[in-house]
Amino acid sequence: MRRLLIIFLCLCGLGVLLLWVLRSASGPAPGADEPEREPYWEPEPVAEAQPEPEAEPLAEAESEPEPEPVAEAEPEQEQETEQMPVVDLPDDDVVAPAAQADDGKGRMAEVAELRAEIVERVERRPLFVMAEERNVPYFRLFFMTKSELLDAILEVEHVPPHDVMPSPEALERVREIAAEAYRRHEEIAAEEAELRGQASA
Repeated sequence: MRRLLIIFLCLCGLGVLLLWVLRSASGPAPGADEPEREPYWEPEPVAEAQPEPEAEPLAEAESEPEPEPVAEAEPEQEQETEQMPVVDLPDDDVVAPAAQADDGKGRMAEVAELRAEIVERVERRPLFVMAEERNVPYFRLFFMTKSELLDAILEVEHVPPHDVMPSPEALERVREIAAEAYRRHEEIAAEEAELRGQASA
C-alpha cells in the first residue's frame, strides 16, 4: 500500500509539472498583463488668426512727361547750304593714258615681241648657258631649239605661257631676261671672235 501511495504521488507531481511546463511554453495570453489604455483624443487644431493684409501705399501719381523741346530750325545753316556753289562734274571719267593702255593686251603684245626678238637675235649657246644655270635637265637641253630653250627659261622664272595674259611683274621679268640674253650673246660673240683671232695668228 505504501508503495502504491508513493507511486500515485509521484505521478501526480509529474502531471502537475508537465501542466506547468506546457502552460509556460504557450506564454501568457496576449493582452493579459497589459493595462487597458484610455482612448486617445487628438486635440483639434486651433485656427490661427490670419494677419490682416496691410494697406498698400497708394501709387504716387505719375508725373506727366515733359514735352520734348522742338529743335528749332537753324536758318543760318540752311542759308549756307543754299549758298554753296554746285560743281558740275564731267561726264567722262578722267583716267591717265597709261592706265587706259595697261589693260593686259598691251603687256601680252610686248611679251610676244620680246620673245620673237630674243629668238631672232640671240644664238643658241647663250640660251643654253642661261637654261643650264637655271638647272634645266641636261637630257632636255641637248635636244631643245632656241625657242624651246627660251620657254624653259621663262617657265623657271614663273612667266606664264604666251597665250596667257601676263602680269606687270611677269612683263618686267621678261624684260630682264631679254637684257641678260643680249648681254650673254655679246659676251660669247666677243669670246669667239677672240678665239678666232688667236687661231689665225
